[in-house]
Amino acid sequence: MKRRDFLKSTLLASAVLSVLGQASGLMNEALAQTWVKVGTLGYKEEAPAMQAKAGKKCSTCKHYEADAKTPGGGKCKLPAMKGGYVKEAGYCNMWLKKA
Repeated sequence: MKRRDFLKSTLLASAVLSVLGQASGLMNEALAQTWVKVGTLGYKEEAPAMQAKAGKKCSTCKHYEADAKTPGGGKCKLPAMKGGYVKEAGYCNMWLKKA
């Protein structure tokens, strides 16, 4: 193998590995879900009995956005929740009825 051929194959291999590495990083980022921490704005993963009885839970909230990829959960659009995922049975102090 000539030196020139060796350098070409090395550069090609490093370019392919670099592209594959970036692609896998993007996939991991897309698959990662950030769940809201319990306590943020009084968030609870399960609505207290009084609120649940009144139908006040994340799935009935104006700020809740269902996500087909996440069964039993969805995104909260409140800025304080930073677009994190919440459970549809959850509850927080900022609950507003869907219009």
